[in-house]
Amino acid sequence: MRKLLVLALSAMAVVGLVGSASASTTITWTGQGSESLPCADGGHWVLTGKGITSATISFGQPMYQNGGGSWAFDSVGPISASMIGTVSATYDGTPKNPQFVLSHCNAGDGGYGGGY
Repeated sequence: MRKLLVLALSAMAVVGLVGSASASTTITWTGQGSESLPCADGGHWVLTGKGITSATISFGQPMYQNGGGSWAFDSVGPISASMIGTVSATYDGTPKNPQFVLSHCNAGDGGYGGGY
């Protein structure tokens, strides 16, 4: 009986560790940067917060580390005010004050041009 109890407690400890290691946080875009709207050819999205170790945007794409604790993504296609509250970023890590913003609209090339 004692061996069974030890085995059960060990299994619960492993499950607890796995669960905490995979925790992610999602932050929804609440309109920061919307004064640039509408964007006809996509936009440059930025997630800030030192301590973020990886991030994806709700378009199902990974964001790239931009330096200084920020992560970015260049979307294609139109962005309108109706998207406020529907676009989000999911990240791993423990930033102190994360912010998710639309930095600016892309130029007519549908991307940031790779020069960033």
